[in-house]
Amino acid sequence: MTTNLVRVTIDAPARRIDLALPERASVAEVLPGLLRRAGESLADDGVTDGGWLLRRTDGTALDLASSLGVCGIRDGEVLHLVSRRLHWPELEYDDLADTIAQGAGRTGRLWGPVHTRAAGLLTGAFAAVLALVAVVRAGPPWTTAAWAALGCCAVLLAAGTVLARALGDAGAGAVVAGLGLPFAFAGGGLLLGGGPPAAGFGAPHVLAACSALVVASALGYAGVVERAELFIAGITAGLLGGLASWLASLDALDGVDGAAVATVVVLLFSPLFGPLSTRLGRVPMPVLPRSTADLVRDDPQPPRHAVYAAVLRADHVLTGAIGGAATVAVLAQFVVARQASASVVVLLCVLSVGFCLRARLYPALRHRAPLLLTGVASAGALVTGPVMAGSGGLLTVTTPVLLAVAGLAILLGLGHSKRLPSPFFGRFAELLEIAIVLACVPVLCAVLGLYGLVRGLGG
Repeated sequence: MTTNLVRVTIDAPARRIDLALPERASVAEVLPGLLRRAGESLADDGVTDGGWLLRRTDGTALDLASSLGVCGIRDGEVLHLVSRRLHWPELEYDDLADTIAQGAGRTGRLWGPVHTRAAGLLTGAFAAVLALVAVVRAGPPWTTAAWAALGCCAVLLAAGTVLARALGDAGAGAVVAGLGLPFAFAGGGLLLGGGPPAAGFGAPHVLAACSALVVASALGYAGVVERAELFIAGITAGLLGGLASWLASLDALDGVDGAAVATVVVLLFSPLFGPLSTRLGRVPMPVLPRSTADLVRDDPQPPRHAVYAAVLRADHVLTGAIGGAATVAVLAQFVVARQASASVVVLLCVLSVGFCLRARLYPALRHRAPLLLTGVASAGALVTGPVMAGSGGLLTVTTPVLLAVAGLAILLGLGHSKRLPSPFFGRFAELLEIAIVLACVPVLCAVLGLYGLVRGLGG
């Protein structure tokens, strides 16, 4: 059982002390207690000598800001409490070749079994991608290529399940099963492609592709026990992509309208990912007392390992849902940017600011980064689409403005990395987020042309 304590021996100037120290405590937190136990006047004596340091036997000084675990302190290690100004001579050596080898080993990690495994998986993934390209380029006719892609998907899903369930290598099984998802998407899209021109593929084909992606992701999630977020992302992307393509297949809407609706749906309902993942992960929630009898009742708590497992499941669901939704939103925004109109420009601006503000709700890097990238991608779609649609003003207006934005982003990133933003900034962000949410639906109606339809009904 892990105790999160490291047992060390402190070699102080006057005595040796055996202690059990918390592994997560920084060296700066540990030093005051060590000085009190190492000698009565030791802390005052260090004032004239520049302070005290903890060194290893080889003379390496421990960083005050790092924890004992980060410094790599192990049980039974001897640490020397010495003055900061004490000169610690280097260790002598008698084998120059061995010293050169040790110095070369510090320049980077050496190739090991982990890298061999990763190289094999990457090579196999690259070969599978080339096979997918070959299948896609085999048509027309597309029916044979579609069934070939679906067959490859079935083989990869079965192989991944066997690796995870029978051979006990869930990581490799997740990689192999994940490679089947692009084959499922391609096979579902090509299954309805009867005509020879590739331009004939439209919303119905994307709808079929997303449906196949959802089915394959669900099978992969059930068959492989590792990397559940990958298959949750596939399910989320398939559902949202199916929504957009289904709307685009209607007579009243086109591809741009369906993509705009899907992107706005992702922005508006992204705060629900957290509560939804908590429910799907079956995380036990604390029960609030409703009466005086509940206050004195001492119900048994669920086992700790069960709570940890539920939290891990919920995190996988949340990571996959955010990743899949962000992927669909990025692709949909570039589809929306193909239409150069004032309402599209306003919508992309609203989406860019909205996704960046939504990222504040998720403190974890794996959750916040996809939303931030989606907001940046929205700005990129705006610039590469409507802004650069005409050649006029690209050198005189667009280029200087983009360079100014780049400089401002760099300055803000460097500045806020050293100090926390003001609380007033957070309050302003909350108010701006409310305004963005309220503006989404009216701007979306303008993109869909509903205002013109209402004016037409009124004569």
